[in-house]
Amino acid sequence: MTPPLADLAALEQRLGRELVGEERSQAEAALTDASALVRAYGDAWPDPGRAPAVAVAITLAAAERRVRNPEGYRSELQGAYQYQLPASLPVGAGLTDGEARMIRAAVGAAGVFSVPVESLGGSL
Repeated sequence: MTPPLADLAALEQRLGRELVGEERSQAEAALTDASALVRAYGDAWPDPGRAPAVAVAITLAAAERRVRNPEGYRSELQGAYQYQLPASLPVGAGLTDGEARMIRAAVGAAGVFSVPVESLGGSL
């Protein structure tokens, strides 16, 4: 199995606290999941040290969202207090459209593509 693109220490630094016990295990899983998603949009990067900084930053951002909100709540209400996350924010370790675009751009996968059309001699 390929190692995550970011390490637990970097995630803990973003969170501002040390992760222990079950939360630590969940954070490691979040880093693995986020890394898989980032790689799916970008490149395999078998050596995490060779991944572009933007891929590492996006991996950490996605893992942090999952650690901060493991149940995927969009809103909470208690008495007069109410908090709501934007509907555009992904749940879990998912990526935003902007993050996916940045990863594709980092590997040169953004731009104009040609698609063969069957009626013009290409195959679909």
